[in-house]
Amino acid sequence: MSRTRYAMSEAAAQKRTAGVRALLRATPSVYVFVAKFLSREAVVQGLNFVGGICVVRALSVHEYAWYTIAVTMMGAGSVLSDMGVSAALMSVAGRLWPDRAKINRVFTVAFEARAKFFALFGVAIFVAGMLLLARAQASWPLAIAIMLLVVAVSFFQLNFDLTAVLPKLEQNLKQLQKITISGALLRLVLLAALLVWPHVLTALAAALVAIALQARAIRRRYSVHAQDTAFALDEVKQEFAKVARRQAPASIYFCIQGQLNVLLLGYFGNATQIAQLGALGRISVLLVVMQSAFSSIVMPRFAVLKDRREMLRKYCAAVALFVSLIAVFLGVAALFPGAVLEVLGDKYAGLHGELLLILGSAALWVIEALLFSLNMSRAWIMPSWIQVVITLVLQGVLLCFMRVDSIASVVIFSSISPVVSIAVYAAAACVHFRKMP
Repeated sequence: MSRTRYAMSEAAAQKRTAGVRALLRATPSVYVFVAKFLSREAVVQGLNFVGGICVVRALSVHEYAWYTIAVTMMGAGSVLSDMGVSAALMSVAGRLWPDRAKINRVFTVAFEARAKFFALFGVAIFVAGMLLLARAQASWPLAIAIMLLVVAVSFFQLNFDLTAVLPKLEQNLKQLQKITISGALLRLVLLAALLVWPHVLTALAAALVAIALQARAIRRRYSVHAQDTAFALDEVKQEFAKVARRQAPASIYFCIQGQLNVLLLGYFGNATQIAQLGALGRISVLLVVMQSAFSSIVMPRFAVLKDRREMLRKYCAAVALFVSLIAVFLGVAALFPGAVLEVLGDKYAGLHGELLLILGSAALWVIEALLFSLNMSRAWIMPSWIQVVITLVLQGVLLCFMRVDSIASVVIFSSISPVVSIAVYAAAACVHFRKMP
């Protein structure tokens, strides 16, 4: 999961909340807009889910272990190469909107900052990925090829994410989702090559071609060449630097916590465990889709509430409903683990205990994300260092009594982070509810 959201400033959160409230007041058709958004989002996530299952079933256990490491390095690279650039760009561009000439000028600073972070952390990601792949029994030439593809995919993904700020600002999410759907569909078509050459490089090459064409499509649709060259960038550069300094520690910490499972198994475990972890993680993606859709529907409604009693009632109802849906999902997996694992193929049959453990951990992460979304919709923010300190202390104590060389121990160890975050977010909500008149 992407963890940069934790570093959002209170001012940015308040601005986001005000924007949501204004949108809901401005047009009664917002619910139709949300419904269409969710339907297109379901298509995107469905295509990605099917593509992920195709990769799981096509690759051997060792090949999928390497693929899991590659995907983990992509996620880490995206977080570390951002360092608040997207948040700063959205903030500055939002103030300048709709003056596209000045906004296009701001993109110059954003791309320069992103390039510096990509160069700095790209080397670290490349080296870390090489070491993990080598420990997973990949040859050095293969490891180099895999990591070169990882770097290329990350580069195009970063450029796509930056340019995507423009359709988000003009609320042209349909256009953005059409580009994303076309990319996901193209990737799924290209993954058919796995039938001929079931290799990790095939899967990564399909991802590279898809994201490269997505980046090209959005840059053609939203060109940033027409710029107001008279617009001074000194204050903009200072704001980008300020955001980066504030976000860097949290980005690094949450990046590591978010990828901790694969990092620990990559160092202390073996390729088979990494593959099993990655494959079972494909099933847990369904929980993330549920959380994303739930937040998109609930958060705007919760943001506009004024009455404390109604707010408390709907907060509790939203959390209770979401937890109930998760309980049903986990119940189905517990009752029919064989049927769920059948989706992944024969290579991962029999992992009943690991399936429930990983899905339980994923459930904690999505509950944490939901509480975060609800709190952020009201700008209920607590300092992130509280979570960092508590989590690191608990993990340090646990290391004295546990070896992190199995799927079970690694998942339990990494689940400390969402448990602490859930407690912090719940406490923040309680504090702000009590402060309300």
